[in-house]
Order: sequence, then C-alpha cells, then structure tokens
Amino acid sequence: MYSFTKITIGKSVKRVEDKRFLTGKGRYTDDIVLHRMTCAAILRSPHAHARLGKIRLDAARRAPGVVAVFTGADLKAEGIVGVPCGWQVNFKNGDRMREPAHPILAVDKVRFVGDAVAVGIAETQAQAVDAAELVEIDYEILDAAVDAVQATRPGAPLVHDDVPANTAFDWQLGDQAKTDAAFAQAAHVTTLEFRNQRLV
Repeated sequence: MYSFTKITIGKSVKRVEDKRFLTGKGRYTDDIVLHRMTCAAILRSPHAHARLGKIRLDAARRAPGVVAVFTGADLKAEGIVGVPCGWQVNFKNGDRMREPAHPILAVDKVRFVGDAVAVGIAETQAQAVDAAELVEIDYEILDAAVDAVQATRPGAPLVHDDVPANTAFDWQLGDQAKTDAAFAQAAHVTTLEFRNQRLV
C-alpha cells in the first residue's frame, strides 16, 4: 500500500513526524531489542597511515559478555572481502581504473584516521565497547598524504602500494581538440581552481 502527498513547488511542506519526537515516542535503531541480540563495537585507527603489527586479542576475548572479537585477518581467512567500487571509470588514455582492495577491517595497514581495525561483539553495547578497547595493536606509523594535490606528486606516500601517484583514474569527457581550439580563439580566458567536498 502506498501513500502519496501532493507537493506544490515553492510551498512549505508541513512536517508530520515532529509529534512523536517531541513527546518522547520516536523510535530509533538503538531502541530495537531482539531476543538473543548481540552488539558490536568497532576499534578504529588513531593514525592516518600505519602498518599493522601484532594484534593481541586475548584480553578482549576473555572480557565479560564477549561473544567474539574479529580482525581483518579473520575475515580474510573466511574469504570475506570488502565492498567493490560500484562505478568503473577508465583513464582518459584507456587504461583500466585502479581499484585497490577495501577490506571491511584493515588487514596489512590502516589508510585513514578511523579505519576499522577490529570489532568486538558482546551481549551488551557496553561490553562490546569494553572488548574493543581491550584490543592491543602495534602500529608502525608511516608518512601520510593528507592533501589531494600533494598526494599525486612524485615521492608522495602511497595510500595503496599498487596505485601509483595515489590516482585511481584520470578521466575526462568531450573533444579535447575542439575545446583547445575554442580556448585559443576566446577573447578572454578565466582560470579557476575548485575544491570539491569528499564524495565517496
């Protein structure tokens, strides 16, 4: 069964969801409690770029209420892979887009602050958080590329070792020759530099 609301462009749309939130009757994901439900807490990297050394899980696995603690190596051993890119784009010269692995939990190194390294699963959210915090990780901190332009320059630290110049693809649309000719004949050319927000 579907419900449709007629909306006139330029007219304010009356909110219909406020009453339940203002009266404390809103329902959020955290309000859902199912039989034998467990909770997960993810331990994330405090480093922008670091190689993963020894990961010690014993204390976390022995903590009260803990069901399991996993690392990227555990998932890899089970054949669980990361999420692939949903849109293949090739280079303007025809080279295939470079698509490095993006595991659910980091395997060999972390590549950004907040990269997921381990997950604790327990009977309650508090126990899961406690388990994640008991995981001990040895990090070998590496130089980081934190500016998109500098990251493409020669000698910049590589986020993925198999992606030269930290460039997944260099893409363009249109007719280069006609575009160059149009600019050559233009009475005035203005050059602008745009900084775009992170999209993906």
